[in-house]
Amino acid sequence: MRLLNLALVLGLTLGVAACSKPTQEKTSQDLKAAGSEIGDAAKAVVATPEMKAVGADIKQGAAEAGDKLKEGAEKAGDKLQAGAEKAGDKLQAGAAKAGEDIKAGAKKAGDKTDAALNDAKAKTEK
Repeated sequence: MRLLNLALVLGLTLGVAACSKPTQEKTSQDLKAAGSEIGDAAKAVVATPEMKAVGADIKQGAAEAGDKLKEGAEKAGDKLQAGAEKAGDKLQAGAAKAGEDIKAGAKKAGDKTDAALNDAKAKTEK
């Protein structure tokens, strides 16, 4: 395979070297002319009404995509706000319940302390 590739490269090199100077110059001029023609053709295509319509369609599509993105962001913001409010309500309810539980626990502890003191007092008085 290497030998085949080497032979191909050697053949192409010899073929290019074998071309006369005028042939090489003509090929170079032809390539430059072709490049210029391609550039002119591209400019002509861009100037067509169809391509201008494509550009307008792209602008309109981008604007619509921007609008959809904005709507999506607004919906996400609304959901986030609702979720935050719901979380705040649950946190407030949980804090209120915790406060009530602490009060009840403190009262129960106070009652047990009073009972223990009364019991100790009763034992010392005997």
